Amino acid sequence: MNRVPIDFLDSMFEFSGVSKDGLYSSLIQMGKKHLKTKAMKDIWTPENPTQNYCYVVAEFVYWYVAPYDSTAWALTVPSYDTLHRFVKWPDGTIVDLSCEQFYDWSEIDYSKAKRRMFLQTGCKGPSKRARLLAELMGYSEIVDKSPPKLEI
Repeated sequence: MNRVPIDFLDSMFEFSGVSKDGLYSSLIQMGKKHLKTKAMKDIWTPENPTQNYCYVVAEFVYWYVAPYDSTAWALTVPSYDTLHRFVKWPDGTIVDLSCEQFYDWSEIDYSKAKRRMFLQTGCKGPSKRARLLAELMGYSEIVDKSPPKLEI
């Protein structure tokens, strides 16, 4: 088993300012109920709370934590049937708070990722699941994603 290096994972939590314990606790509270498919629900456990929650976690990070001009990304993980989601800050820093869900870290190749926005809300705000996660995490304000106004 080749898990994500803990120092790498912890550095993303520290960089983003998101509480690792708070995120895990909130995902455990959400449980299987908020996963989309039976297959996702069947493999989720409280011991691996980010399992199949990468979309929701990335969406939460994008809307409630990431600064203006951050971007949403997706990549294919060979041993999974779905895309893996994460956020990239304007300076290129990757924030992937659910990457430890994978047992084989070597399958995560960020260089093959493509920009992909969240679709279910028409890119107009967070989904119900992301709003629920934000509420459980104690976040209420969405980060302003509009371009800064230029003074002339």
